[in-house]
Amino acid sequence: MTKESTMDRLHQMRMSVMARAYLEQEEAPGVEEMTFDERFAMLVDAEWDSRRSNKRVRLLRAACLAEPGANVMDVRYDADRKLDKGQVRELANCSWIRDRRNLVITGASGAGKTWMGCALGVAECNNFYTVRYVRLPEMLDDLCTEKNEEWLKRKKRYIKCDLLIIDDWLLETISPSQTREVLEIVEARHRKGSLILCSQFAPSGWRAKLGDNAMADAVVDR
Repeated sequence: MTKESTMDRLHQMRMSVMARAYLEQEEAPGVEEMTFDERFAMLVDAEWDSRRSNKRVRLLRAACLAEPGANVMDVRYDADRKLDKGQVRELANCSWIRDRRNLVITGASGAGKTWMGCALGVAECNNFYTVRYVRLPEMLDDLCTEKNEEWLKRKKRYIKCDLLIIDDWLLETISPSQTREVLEIVEARHRKGSLILCSQFAPSGWRAKLGDNAMADAVVDR
């Protein structure tokens, strides 16, 4: 097989990075002194790194984060923010995602809740977890509509990701039908995926905004 046909097959298999690395390797100094295994490992590494990088880009794009440039390395630990650096670093390592645990970020308007939630979302994408960001009013608009095939697709996006970030959580009291949809999402994700809830209100005030009934109790309990 000629070099040209090998290159064609690599491109046909969508291994263009490996093909380019192969050409660059031919011109690299000292390549004659390398073993076949060493040269082949370099080609595989180039393709591997490129695919992982592309996957991160796809995951970040699919997450629809409000702050896609947020990074936990840029967190400010001013005294009035009451943030624990060790805890933030622990959250960024994704162990809580693997354990299917949830996180609540509370604070006044403008405190940086959205930014922090997105920074953790970016960290999860960088570790190849699927993430979805949405504001609660937008999620309710999506779900409190006619239940057809398109509705089911939208609902699955909120259920099947590894991490669902819900921003502007319970800024105002929601209706019984909206509470029912919230319960369906929370119940479907219970012990199967993680949540980040960004809210101006502590959990102690959520029941009233959810209707202070059995459905409200179920949401908070989950």
